[in-house]
Amino acid sequence: MTGPLESASAAAPMMSVEARADVLARLARVGGQVQGVARMVEADRYCLDVLDQIASVRAALDAASRVVLRNYLDRCVRRALAEGDPLVIEEVMRAVGRAK
Repeated sequence: MTGPLESASAAAPMMSVEARADVLARLARVGGQVQGVARMVEADRYCLDVLDQIASVRAALDAASRVVLRNYLDRCVRRALAEGDPLVIEEVMRAVGRAK
């Protein structure tokens, strides 16, 4: 799904190079964590240990989400505000709701 700010920033990359690298590294780690959890389930490990690892995966995804949200606010929203985009506040509210 795209938002009104996407087309406004088509000339510049959506994410900074640093944010993109950070998010990709975090997601790669999450992928490894998920595979580890799957191996734990296959090995019939103790349920609370599996739940702890699932909580760790969620926390790692939340951290990646915060990086994306910060980048969105810093790049996309800042640009839209400077251009006087009237839809920016509505989109920000949706973004914050998704990121929590």
